[in-house]
Amino acid sequence: MPPKEKKKSLKQKTLLGFFPKSSQPGPPLPTAITPRQKTSTSKVLENEQEPSSSPRTASQSTPASSRMSAASPITSTPDVKMVGNDEEEDGEVKIVLGRVEVKARGGSSTKRKLLSSRPSTDDDDLNGDFVASDDDMEGASRAKPKPSETGKSKGGNITKSRPSFLSALPSNNFLTAAEQRAQNSKKDKTASENCYSFLVDRRDKDGNPPDSPDFDPRTLYIPKSTWKSFTPFETQFWTIKQDQYDTVLFFQKGKFFELYENDAEIGHSEFDLKLTDRVKMKMVGVPEMSFDFWAAKGYKVGRVDQTETSLGAEMRVAKKGGAKEIVRRELGKILTNGTLVDSNMITDDQAGHLISIREDEGGTSCFGLCILDASTGEFNLSTFTDDVCGTKLETVIRQLRPKEILYTKGNLSVPTTRLLKALLSSSCIWSPLRKMEGLGYDATLETLEELYPADPENMDDDERPSAIPEVILSLINQRVPMEALGSMIWYLRTLNLDKDMLSMKNFCIYDPMRKGKGLVLDGQTLAHIEVLRNSDGSDEGSLLKLLGSCITPFGKRLFRIWLCMPLREVKAINERLDAVDDLMDNPTVENTFTTLAKSLPDLERIVSRIHAGSCKPKDFHRVLTSFRQLSEGFSEIATSADTFKSKSVSGLLRSAPDLEPYIKHVESMFKTPDDDALDLVPVDGKDKEFDEIQGQITDLENELDQGLKKLRERVSHELQYWHSATGNKEIYLVEAPTKCDRIPKNWTKNGSNKTKTRWVVPEMVSTIRQLKEARETRKTVIRDFKLRLYAEFDSERSIWLRAVKVMAELDCLFSLAKSSASMGQPCCRPEFIQSDEAFIDFKQLRHPALSLKNDFIPNDVKLGGDSQRIALLTGPNMGGKSTAMRMTAVGVIMAQLGMYVPAKCARLSPVDAILTRMGAYDNMFSNASTFKVEMDECCKILREATPKSLVILDELGRGTSTYDGMAIAGAVLHQLSTHTLALSCFATHYSTLTDDYAYHPNIRNMHMGTIVDESERRLVFTYKLMNGVAASSFGTHVASLAGVPLGVVNRAEMVSRDFAKQFQTRMAEKRQEIVSALPLTAQADFAYLFRLAAVNTCIYKCPT
Repeated sequence: MPPKEKKKSLKQKTLLGFFPKSSQPGPPLPTAITPRQKTSTSKVLENEQEPSSSPRTASQSTPASSRMSAASPITSTPDVKMVGNDEEEDGEVKIVLGRVEVKARGGSSTKRKLLSSRPSTDDDDLNGDFVASDDDMEGASRAKPKPSETGKSKGGNITKSRPSFLSALPSNNFLTAAEQRAQNSKKDKTASENCYSFLVDRRDKDGNPPDSPDFDPRTLYIPKSTWKSFTPFETQFWTIKQDQYDTVLFFQKGKFFELYENDAEIGHSEFDLKLTDRVKMKMVGVPEMSFDFWAAKGYKVGRVDQTETSLGAEMRVAKKGGAKEIVRRELGKILTNGTLVDSNMITDDQAGHLISIREDEGGTSCFGLCILDASTGEFNLSTFTDDVCGTKLETVIRQLRPKEILYTKGNLSVPTTRLLKALLSSSCIWSPLRKMEGLGYDATLETLEELYPADPENMDDDERPSAIPEVILSLINQRVPMEALGSMIWYLRTLNLDKDMLSMKNFCIYDPMRKGKGLVLDGQTLAHIEVLRNSDGSDEGSLLKLLGSCITPFGKRLFRIWLCMPLREVKAINERLDAVDDLMDNPTVENTFTTLAKSLPDLERIVSRIHAGSCKPKDFHRVLTSFRQLSEGFSEIATSADTFKSKSVSGLLRSAPDLEPYIKHVESMFKTPDDDALDLVPVDGKDKEFDEIQGQITDLENELDQGLKKLRERVSHELQYWHSATGNKEIYLVEAPTKCDRIPKNWTKNGSNKTKTRWVVPEMVSTIRQLKEARETRKTVIRDFKLRLYAEFDSERSIWLRAVKVMAELDCLFSLAKSSASMGQPCCRPEFIQSDEAFIDFKQLRHPALSLKNDFIPNDVKLGGDSQRIALLTGPNMGGKSTAMRMTAVGVIMAQLGMYVPAKCARLSPVDAILTRMGAYDNMFSNASTFKVEMDECCKILREATPKSLVILDELGRGTSTYDGMAIAGAVLHQLSTHTLALSCFATHYSTLTDDYAYHPNIRNMHMGTIVDESERRLVFTYKLMNGVAASSFGTHVASLAGVPLGVVNRAEMVSRDFAKQFQTRMAEKRQEIVSALPLTAQADFAYLFRLAAVNTCIYKCPT
């Protein structure tokens, strides 16, 4: 009796060589397995003509069956017949004989794959015949050949010399499994490189190489001869990819999305996804439910959706006749950083804008902008002529912080490009268009007429279609903004977003400065005062972070707009303050509002998704529920608001529409979905087509239920139906106890476990097929109904959005009230006085960032009115000059925003603009030095300031030599005090300015208090704003505080004293030389007045 063989480990088992390990050559194995004899284990092997749709991430473990499937290629053997119903016995894989022929044919082999733990995808039934792969033959013989028994075959493979049908197989089984896998990987890689040589010699679709100026990186050239070697799926993939080469394409395969080739490399390197090889293509995959997460990573992403199931494809092919076809897939929307639309992809409640910019090429600095917030479908059009500093463009960029810029190559000037590079964040995407792309002026007009066709009964005077939105019509004669709009339309078409966005007709005019309508805060002021962002780019410590307490996402977006554009009209400011007073005095109303606001989703964005037809059923039902809560909440708050002192809040609530009739109308069209419901279905009797198909399904299900009862009587055992967990693929399989011995012979076994066995009953197959087709038809009917339901909701979009706007305004008012109440004491309501000239008067003013600290130092600030209009501020470094000036500007912004101010008393007249020049920095992107930046900003201030403006100037002239800087600072101060008459805070270290302008009635010398200990060279900063001139800038003292070596500080102090003495002596001598009693500045004023009078009386004439 032969010795008992040792039990083999799993690694040693013979798996896919369908031959038991034996030391003696045996006869060819019998021919086949019938489908009936196939167990669930035998289903692991399937033919694959396209990459597998079962991706695994790095975190997933490899199943044992997958670990045992590594194979080495073989030459095809025409008459090989093998079995496949593998069952384990005594630790070894044995082969159960059957009758299904499994052979390699035609001189080439077809890959086979291992199914993962996920359900098979819809493409799995479309792969053709069940053909054995090269890989399936690995381990066919484990006997290590002797050197004398080996030789080279014609194909170069090592084969056994002894006669057997195994001699047709490669005998590289002496390799370990790891070595065989490495060999296979190398061969697959070589085959892939040969097949995809067009990726190595990269060209665009027009054949241009990358170094060509006409090269288009968005397209890919694929030779015609290469298409013939593609499988159907490869053809489907490369047909889309060749036009979207710069896009990461997510291909839907059942319940997964897969990325191939270069996209797979990105998924592996950037997302840390498991990289695998499927046939000739590299691949990574993610579950369908996680698409939004990966799409929000900042790449340009395209979603290729599976538009039918495998059953749907079979029904389509059967209807028209012909051979099997691959499942249809279509490229849906392409998403970029600036066009993310779904709330699951957007991590920020603030809007993410895409800006199409067009510059007039005539050198006039005229700009046209088309600004899109894709999440809400709102377009803003703007056109303006900018100054040399690019003030308006800078203001737009700082206000909006776009995530993507769309421009035409060669259109933007060098200064504009430098300005944008300096202002835009590193995450902002630059999307260039070639000159032949986009839409010109005439093409834009034609496109608008196509998008908004004319109503023959309603034409305007110039015969342009009145269906074009009024905002566009107001700019239709201006070339630059229309070309910016044309570029936007063209770009949205390439992303398949044009219909969703443009059909909403949500167009507005965007005025970044709002001159005459509100307090102007230009880009420099927003940056210097840290309104939206602080100096390091984050929002920590910014005014937006300090004051913004909104709860709803749409409220937060509106509050940002309010903060960038405070009010200017006294009446409007006081009305807002009245509302804030009422809300602060009624905390119960605030509690009611907070409960309501926290329950609401981002209704503004979801309404736009409903318009596009891409809202999920559960989200749609949630929207209706939220609007009902909103309507009820408005009613509850309005009841309390009727008792308020002012009518601001109650008036706002009365402007909200009554939503209940609209909600009931929409809800009457569909059944309320359950928690487990996946879709919206019409109410019985409301949709004839749905009722008919649902009736068919019910009849077929009843027929199957009756059939099950008959089967129970037939086999005399308890039977039940088994359905796969997901999908419509395996349904109504009959599950019987394993011990049942009366199963008819014509039943086909489908799978089993310890207690149950699943069977396919032939007499039910036809009915099940009809049921599957009916359910597939029902899906189409439900999809059409859902679109009609969304369209009905969208027909009242203006009503829904009006309610959202009321809620957003109410949220902003509560935010102002909460910020006002939490500011600490002292805190007051600002008093506004209408005046032709601005003035401000703050008592014990504090910065809101410091308002809750116990050791804050409040300051009195008074400019204009019965006091001087300009504060000439001196004092040591670190003494608090810049903070005092920022605090003044922030106090004005808060007051005109319509909220309480952290001060004991605040009286002011509205300011029309805050203009600032603070800090010392160069601008590398603008090719401007520190001093050039200073002068550009100063020039803008002198040009735009009015008697109603507030000007903040911090150490002007420091970027050049002492004398030049002093002269420029003096000239600017003279202009502001004598001619512009703007309220100003002018900080300087030029002490001579305090002497030169001591006489001036509009200038008051002030300084930051400091206590000096000369013996120890110590400074104590009091941070108190005081009248008079600072004794010194105490630069050497500050140097000592900073830790500069004592010897250096002593030497510096000695030189400073000598320099000051020489300078004072020189200035005294010059004053003695002046004959006139009037100082130089007064003489300049007198000369200006004389020249002005001479011109007006025609006495003075300029030489010709």
